[in-house]
Amino acid sequence: MKCFSMPTATDSKFLLQDGQYNFPYHYIPHYDEKNRSGVRLRRLGWGLEYLCYIRHVARLVSELCPQSVLDVGCGDGRFLGMLPPSIPRKVGCDLSSRAIAFARAFNPDLEFHDSDVSTLHEQFELVTAIEVLEHVPDDLAASFLADLGQRVLPAGRMLVCVPTTVARLQKKHWRHYNLDLLLQQVREANLPFQLLDAQHIFRHPLSFWTRLLLLLGQNPWWTFDTAPLRRVLWNRIWRQERMATPQTGKHLVALFSRKD
Repeated sequence: MKCFSMPTATDSKFLLQDGQYNFPYHYIPHYDEKNRSGVRLRRLGWGLEYLCYIRHVARLVSELCPQSVLDVGCGDGRFLGMLPPSIPRKVGCDLSSRAIAFARAFNPDLEFHDSDVSTLHEQFELVTAIEVLEHVPDDLAASFLADLGQRVLPAGRMLVCVPTTVARLQKKHWRHYNLDLLLQQVREANLPFQLLDAQHIFRHPLSFWTRLLLLLGQNPWWTFDTAPLRRVLWNRIWRQERMATPQTGKHLVALFSRKD
């Protein structure tokens, strides 16, 4: 009688199953206690805005071609995981141990620390803080920026991305930004940095046709999702809604270079 044995790492069926674990798909369907029903999908209402914004920032970083990147306030590691393998060293840190657990699970080849940036001692060619500064209390913003600057190598760069005053202030945020306020806080941190470039990303309000496509595809009553609709909607968002002005952009992307 042949006994059952655990599959090996080279077993074809095991590898087929293991390859599907690039996302925890068992957690997508869930039971809605409020409506007492099963739900096949999970929806993120601002998902396309986030994807447009984070892809733009990832492309910007890729074009800079740094050899090392530190992402401060990395959360679940989504941004670092989008960067190309041509960047050999990618490190993230965040105060949330829960977020870092997700980051390590989704990006096992990258390095993550559940700690404050001030506890790190290595310096990097590029240090990023994406949608982090607005979470820092007013009296700590200067010291936080100073900690970022200390992690940047001589002649390195710092990329700070923040929500603008065009976007409605969220309860979890201390403030939203315009470029003047961001530059003021950088000066208060006594950082040896100069502004290289500032971009405003994701237009608000969106054009009529983009809003209509979003409403047709997803609303409180139904979800209509087809490949042609996805392509049309994404092309409109990426090509027409992504780049904005200081008066219309919901996100500010500011690139600084170290000048000492």
